[in-house]
Amino acid sequence: MPMKALGAIAALSLALLTGCTEELPDAVVSSDLGEFRLERLVVIVDDPEQLPFSREMDEASLKEAMIKAVEPRFRRFEGDQLYTIGINLQAYSLAAPGIPVLAAPKSFLGLSVNVYDHRPVRLNVKPKRLVITEDAGGDAVVGSGYTQSAQEQLDELADNAAIEIERWLRENPQWFAPKAPAEDAASALQAAGVE
Repeated sequence: MPMKALGAIAALSLALLTGCTEELPDAVVSSDLGEFRLERLVVIVDDPEQLPFSREMDEASLKEAMIKAVEPRFRRFEGDQLYTIGINLQAYSLAAPGIPVLAAPKSFLGLSVNVYDHRPVRLNVKPKRLVITEDAGGDAVVGSGYTQSAQEQLDELADNAAIEIERWLRENPQWFAPKAPAEDAASALQAAGVE
């Protein structure tokens, strides 16, 4: 999907206020993720689309914020199988000050996410598209552009992205089920093109 289309979807989702990120329940956060153990986190930020009315943020800062939020969240899992998470940050908006009540711009990130096993073989059929919005709260009327710096907005969005990525992975527990040694060897041969 072209980045322009992703931006349009993000803006539409934001306009409809379809929901904000909530932390997972404590019981879920404290539970394991099958046999998941993070081997690598790959974050790509390559000329992301900056949407209208957004504050500017350099690519290095966007990447750093994503790594800072996502890596510790997934390093806590201590399963016996290694996985890689790949994130492509494709679009962003860090809300500038607007007109309170009438036009309080919102912040969001547009991401494409993939997960790979140790071979590495991508486990999701298609990249997962996520539109990450800022938290609802006291800034909803005034707009976070008045109450937060661009870095604070980005850090909040990156934290929300980490939550939503974990939520998505937990919706697919089959990816992290224990594998018998014979099954793992057969899969590796198949991935290498050996019948």
